[in-house]
Amino acid sequence: MKQILLDRYGQPEDGLRCAEVPDVGAPGPGEVVFEVLAFPINPADISFCRGTYRLRPELPATPGAECVGRVTAVGAGVTHVKPGELVINLQRENWTQQRRVKGDDVIAVSDGIDIQQAAMLRINPATALLLLTDIVALKPGDWVIQNVANSAVGRLVIRLARPRGVKTVNVVRRESLFGELKALGADACMVDGPDLAEAVKTHTRGAPIRLGLDAVSGRATARLSACLA
Repeated sequence: MKQILLDRYGQPEDGLRCAEVPDVGAPGPGEVVFEVLAFPINPADISFCRGTYRLRPELPATPGAECVGRVTAVGAGVTHVKPGELVINLQRENWTQQRRVKGDDVIAVSDGIDIQQAAMLRINPATALLLLTDIVALKPGDWVIQNVANSAVGRLVIRLARPRGVKTVNVVRRESLFGELKALGADACMVDGPDLAEAVKTHTRGAPIRLGLDAVSGRATARLSACLA
């Protein structure tokens, strides 16, 4: 089978190669084997290849934080998935054609799901959900502000906040993004700048902002902080 191997840290195009490696073999007790159908290239994967990510294993190593696959075999004792089902994998090293992992590391997903979307389920959706549930006890009607609202996580924050009744102020760098963010359910969109706090106060009629989500740092963090209750 084919597998992507990283031979040296640095620019990904300089350190990666596609190699022929042995198949993963049959699953042992409690294991699952699946064929990888799709995997995304995350910013974290690029950082991994450059050697700047928090994980820095001995080389050669295989990148790939996420994937979706179809189960081809299960070992004794595995009952929550069966051959033919789609699964996402909770482990890394997914830039490959096959995986053999512990049964507890795979989660079945609906067979009707878009494959590319399924390949990106593990990280960004969970991150957005945790941001909305693990920091502040938000109630319907509460306001949240975030910058880089057009990022993958930012868009998911909008989508997940809306059905909870949580209102979002979404800060971006250009007004041309307002339409697509409002189509996702954004309550307010703002262009970042020195008058951000005043603009937010005017739009929300002075309602307290319960939570701020910053993905920029520096002066942008200060501007976001000035909007909080």
